[in-house]
Amino acid sequence: FDRHELLIYEEVARMPPFRRKTLVLIGAQGVGRRSLKNKLIMSDQARYGTTIPYTSRKPKESEKDGHGYRFVSRGEMEADIKAGRYLEHGEYEGNLYGTKIDSIRAVVDAGKMCILDVNPQAVKVLRTAEFVPYVVFIEAP
Repeated sequence: FDRHELLIYEEVARMPPFRRKTLVLIGAQGVGRRSLKNKLIMSDQARYGTTIPYTSRKPKESEKDGHGYRFVSRGEMEADIKAGRYLEHGEYEGNLYGTKIDSIRAVVDAGKMCILDVNPQAVKVLRTAEFVPYVVFIEAP
């Protein structure tokens, strides 16, 4: 969270059990968020899913769209970023990478809990009635 928006106290209320739509894993780099996410998904693929990241880079010869990445043009990705269609995005070696909000919806619409390994700033976007995130902070042992 931004420094000035850090929640020290958050009001809570008792609620009846309900199905969570997203599980958000946050924590320092290298603590095993991605490994935990992959283990959960492999443990029950009918129950858990995750998004496929988008990128503006050209696919390698052995890569196919939708397997590992969704490949789009830089212009298309920049337009979608400007329109607020990405949960998070960044640039690496001159190529854009990001997680599209619609890809989270697709996992949820398939009846699965979407497991995300994102930056803490992304939690602000997910904290809505649509996504109902369950946020887990992963700490190094």
